[in-house]
Amino acid sequence: MNKKFSFVLMAFLLLSTKMMSQTIPFGVQGQLLDRMNNNPSNSQNRNQPQNQANIGRRTITTTPKQKQNYDSLMAERKRNAGEIADEDTAVFNLRKRIFGYSIFNNKTGTFEPNLKIATPKSYVLGPDDELIIDINGYSEEHFNLTVSPDGYVKINRIGNVYVAGLTIEEAKNRIISKLSQIFVGLRREGSGPSSTNLYASISLGSIRTVNVTVQGEVLFPGTYSVPSLARVMNVLYLAGGPNQNGTYREIQLIRNKKVIATIDLYDFLTAGIQKNDVNIHDQDIIKVGVYKNRIEVKGKVKRPALFEIMPQENLAKVIQDFAGGFTEDAFKDLVKITRYTNRERKLIDLNADLMNSFTPQTGDVIQVESVNQDRFENKISIIGEVFRPGQFALEGSPSLLKLIDRAGGLKENAFLDRVLIQRINPDLSKTNLSVNLKDILNNKTKDVALRREDNVSIFSILDLKEGYTVTIHGEINLKREKKNESTTESRTEANKSDNTAGKITSVQENDRNNPLDKTDSDLVQIESEISEDLKSNEAANQLINRQLKLTLPFVEKMTVEDLILQAGGLRESAATGVVEIVRRKKNLADNTPVNSQIAEIIRFSISKKLQLDETASTFELQPYDEVFIRSSPNYELQQFITIQGQVVYPGVYGLEKKDERLSEIILRAGGLNKQAYPKGAKLIRKIQLTEFEKNRKAEQLNEIQDNFTGISTQRDPAIATKTKETIGIDLVKALKNPGGEDDLYVLEGDIIDIPKEPQTVKVSGEVLYPNSVKYLDGKSFYDFISEAGGFTSSSARKRAYVLYSNGSVKRTKSFLFLRFHPRIEQGAEIIVPKKSKVATGQQIVSVVSIFTGTLTSLIGIITLIKATSN
Repeated sequence: MNKKFSFVLMAFLLLSTKMMSQTIPFGVQGQLLDRMNNNPSNSQNRNQPQNQANIGRRTITTTPKQKQNYDSLMAERKRNAGEIADEDTAVFNLRKRIFGYSIFNNKTGTFEPNLKIATPKSYVLGPDDELIIDINGYSEEHFNLTVSPDGYVKINRIGNVYVAGLTIEEAKNRIISKLSQIFVGLRREGSGPSSTNLYASISLGSIRTVNVTVQGEVLFPGTYSVPSLARVMNVLYLAGGPNQNGTYREIQLIRNKKVIATIDLYDFLTAGIQKNDVNIHDQDIIKVGVYKNRIEVKGKVKRPALFEIMPQENLAKVIQDFAGGFTEDAFKDLVKITRYTNRERKLIDLNADLMNSFTPQTGDVIQVESVNQDRFENKISIIGEVFRPGQFALEGSPSLLKLIDRAGGLKENAFLDRVLIQRINPDLSKTNLSVNLKDILNNKTKDVALRREDNVSIFSILDLKEGYTVTIHGEINLKREKKNESTTESRTEANKSDNTAGKITSVQENDRNNPLDKTDSDLVQIESEISEDLKSNEAANQLINRQLKLTLPFVEKMTVEDLILQAGGLRESAATGVVEIVRRKKNLADNTPVNSQIAEIIRFSISKKLQLDETASTFELQPYDEVFIRSSPNYELQQFITIQGQVVYPGVYGLEKKDERLSEIILRAGGLNKQAYPKGAKLIRKIQLTEFEKNRKAEQLNEIQDNFTGISTQRDPAIATKTKETIGIDLVKALKNPGGEDDLYVLEGDIIDIPKEPQTVKVSGEVLYPNSVKYLDGKSFYDFISEAGGFTSSSARKRAYVLYSNGSVKRTKSFLFLRFHPRIEQGAEIIVPKKSKVATGQQIVSVVSIFTGTLTSLIGIITLIKATSN
C-alpha cells in the first residue's frame, strides 16, 4: 500500500512540474525546485554559466605566438632606433628638428590603449571577444560568453547567436531579444520599466587582438597585432611615427579599400584635440604619405623647428600656432625669408603687417632675428665715487646733477675738480668731455645736459695718490690664526718652535688678526726676512731666520710705536735700544745737486711697553720708511747636544756657553764608564747648508763629466741630500789635555757617540772573502788581509785605506817600491777599492794630441824669442 502511494505522489509532482514550466520563467523554475529540495546551493550553481564569471580587470586575449611577435617587435624597434642614431647622424638630427617627432620618440611616455573605458557604442565584435551578461530582478543570472571563430556566442536553452560584425549596441539588442524568449518580460537595463521586474545588462569583457598594417613613411612599417580597443595614435606610436619624409598632416585610415578617416597630427600637437582618432578594425591599413610642404622657422621663436603646412595656412598662423609665437627679445617688425627658385635662392624681407596675407612655400626658411642687445634708446651710466653707481634712464636724469642725485649722491672722497663724460657722436665715434663739478655745485657754471649712452666717471682723490706703504723688519710678534680639524685656535709666531722659521706667504695675510686686513689689502704683504733658499740651520742664524717683514699702508701721523703695535708687538729678543729707520732719498727740487747718498738712516730708542706717555717717541713715519727692529746682542736661543754610549749619564745636554768643549761636556755627563772605548769615540755633526747650497751641490753631483771620453756619470742622489757627517776626534787626547787642539768646540745638534771596546776588525772591498776578523795586538795590515782570503785580481792595493771607529781615515802611502800601510786598531775597517778601468784607445789618442799640441806651442814660442833676440 505504501509503495502505491509513493508512486502516485511522484507522478503528481512530475505532472505539476511540467505544467509550471509552461507558465513560469526558467530562472523561477530553478528557484522553486531548489526551495522544494531545500538545497540553496543548487540555486547558486544553476545561475552560473558554464564558464566561471569574469568580474576582474579587462584583459587582452592573445595567443602565445602573438605575444612573442609583439615582444620581438618592440625589442627590434629599440635596437633599430639605436642603430639609426649611430649610423646616420644627419638623418637623426633632421628628425629631431621636425615638429612632433618627440611625441613618438619619448622614452618615458606611451600611447597604450585604455582598457578601463566604457565600451564604445561603435565597437564591432569579432572572434575572441568576451560578452558579460547580467540578468537582475526576480531572477539572477550571469553569463560569460566568448565569440567563437565563426562569430557565434552560445547561450543555454537558446543556442547560437551570431554577433560577429555587429556593433556592441546591435549585439545587445539581438541577445536580449533571444533571452526574452525564456525570460518573460526581460528588458534592457535603462530602457524603461519591466512588467516582470527583470532587466539585462550586456558589457564587453576580455577583448581580442586585431592585425593592422602600417605602411608608408614611418620608422617601422609592418603589420601589428594590437588590442581591438586601440586607436590610430596607438598604432602610430608602435610604428615609431612618421620618419624624416613622412607627413604629419594627412595620415589616412583605410578600411575595405576606402579612406574612412584622415588624421592631422597638428590638431593634437597644437590644440590637444585627437580629431578623427577612431578605433581600428581588423585588417585596417594606416597609410603615412610623403610630406608636401615643409618650411623651417628658426631664430627668436618659442618652438623653432621644421613645420609642415597646408596650402591655406599663412605665416601668421605658422608663427603663432605652430612655433608658439615670438620670444621676448624677438625683432617683430621684420622677418627674413630665404626661398628657393628654379635656379637659385632669393631673400624676402617681410614686414609684420603682411604676415596674415603671406603664404609660405615649401623649402622656405623663416628667420626671426633678435633686437639689438647692446643698444639702449635711453641709457646713461655713472661709475666711480657715488653711492649707487650703475645705469639709469635718460628721462629721469637729463642732466649731470640729476644723475648724481639719482645715483645716491657723491661720496666724501670724490674728486670734484674734474669729472669725465664719455659721449658717443652720431657717427659712433667717442668724445671725452671734462667738467668742473665743483663750479657746477657752486653755481659758477651751468649744469651739463646729458645724451643717450653718456658715461660719467667720477674719480676718487685717493686714486690719484700713489699707494704709500711703510715696512717693518725684524723681531716682530706677528699674529696668525691656525685652524685644526677639531678646534680653531689663535697663536702667534712666537708660540712656534723658535729653532725653525715658518714659511710665510702673502696668502697668509687673510689669517692675521689685524684690523688692516679689511682695508687696503692689496698693499699688505707678509714675507720672511731671509729667503727660504738662503736660510742656514746654524745656531748663530736662528734668530735672523725667524725674523719677518711686514708691509702696511701708510697712514698720516703714524709713529714707530703705532707700526709696531699693528705688527703684533715685539718679541722677547727685540733690542729696543737701537731702532733703525731707512728713509727714501727725495730730491724734490730740480736744482738739488746730485750726490752719492741713496737713503737717510735714522736711529733712536723706544720703550718696549709701547705705552703712550712721556717716554714714547714723537717721531712720525713718512711714506716708504723701512723700520728695522734688531735682535738683542745678548739674547740666544737654547742649544742642545746629545751624548750617547758609554758615559755615566747619557742623554741630551744644553750648552752653557758658546765655546763649550768636548772635555767639559764629558765631565758634565759624569765621565766615561769602565766599558768605554775613547779611541773609537766619534762626533756626528749636522751639515749646515742653506737650500741654495744644497741645490748647487746636488747639481754638481748629478752629472760629472769625464774630461776625456765625455761620458756622463750619474751619482747617488742620497749624497746630495746628506744631512749629517762624522768628524774624527781623539777623545783620549782631548780628555788628557782640556782646551788643547784635540778638544773641539761642540755645536748645537752635535751627537757624541762613545762605543764599547770592539774586538774585531772589518775587511771589505776587493778581497776574496770580506768579513770581520778578530783583533789581535801586533797583527799587521797584510795579516788581516790574509784572514779575509787575500786580494782579488782587480784590487787596487796602492789605494787601500783604513776607516777608524772614530770616523778618521788613513790611506796607504808609497815611496819608490815601498808601501807604508796604516796601523790597525780595534773596530777599524780595512777597505780595498777596485782598480779603475784601463784607458781606452780614444783616451790615449786624446792625451797624445794634447801633449803634441802643447809641445808644438812651446817650440813655436822658443823660436819666436830667438828670432826676436837676433
